[in-house]
Amino acid sequence: MIKPLLAAAKLAFALGFAALVVIHKLHSPRILVIHSYDPEYSWVKEENEGLHRLFDKHPELSLRWHYLDLKNHQDDDFRRAAASGAIDVIQRWKPDVVILVDDIAQRLVGARYLNHPRMKIVFAGVNNRPGAYGYDQARNVTGVLERKPLQAVDDTLEMLWRQMNGAGKPRALLIGDQSFDFAAGLFEYQDYQRRWRHIRWTAPVAAATFEEWKLLVLRAPAVADFILVSDYRQLRRDFGGKAFVPPAEVMAWTERNAKIPVLGLTTAATQDGAMMGVATAGYEQGWEAARMAYALTQGVPIRQLPVVSGKESMISTRRAALRRRGFDIPFIYEAFARAKDLQFD
Repeated sequence: MIKPLLAAAKLAFALGFAALVVIHKLHSPRILVIHSYDPEYSWVKEENEGLHRLFDKHPELSLRWHYLDLKNHQDDDFRRAAASGAIDVIQRWKPDVVILVDDIAQRLVGARYLNHPRMKIVFAGVNNRPGAYGYDQARNVTGVLERKPLQAVDDTLEMLWRQMNGAGKPRALLIGDQSFDFAAGLFEYQDYQRRWRHIRWTAPVAAATFEEWKLLVLRAPAVADFILVSDYRQLRRDFGGKAFVPPAEVMAWTERNAKIPVLGLTTAATQDGAMMGVATAGYEQGWEAARMAYALTQGVPIRQLPVVSGKESMISTRRAALRRRGFDIPFIYEAFARAKDLQFD
């Protein structure tokens, strides 16, 4: 008789505890994270690292994650389906705060919820000006801007140029794909024109296909001494086709065939084969967005959380490619790359 009663008591306790957990979660502040890309993209992993640094300290929050996967798919039908899926999640779950990460999520999702009476928006990883998405006129939006560490790029190119025994200021050419992401950030380089100290900036160029990319890389020495790369994940295999060339294939070919050095503006470029990268810190984007979102759930007025710009940068290196180019970079670069596990062979 005692054993059945004990078993019943344990079951009642377990059910009661589960009910309390469910009730707690139902009344916990809800934060929905919507990424523009997929969870395996290295940039997304960096952003998630920053988000988790704060959110893991607050188990009382109710969190959900949603990925639009728009780095691998860019046709109109997929974009519409991805946007509809995200909006459906918002309507069903009714989050208190939505964190929208990277530019395309702002255009497809954020712009639909400007001045929403209950829901707040925190953006992160945004290259464009906030006004491009109507955020400058919205009372429910704040966030963190992604800004390339252009001073660090300037200094790094000057260091490499000295090792090449170059005369005067080297010319730098930015080559990209024809993605929304690449176009969204071009204004930043234009605004920086008068602040370059060590280089001469050449007007950026973009390619739609891998064959066009190859031509731009091979022709680059006529107008530049360095190639800069940031966005190359949406180069189509064939003009008008839907298939994208794998980014590692693009960068491996570029590093192998470029007649002038290639510097990545993302850590992903080095992971894909480039000799070196000087990049925005993705973890800072995630941390700042999480900090703002958490503050909003605690009743902090959004007007007390102004838009900020990322300040931290990352270094990544690939030793074999650097040696092939004849570069011997300062120890501090290698130490910084190793500290973040971004030194590759």
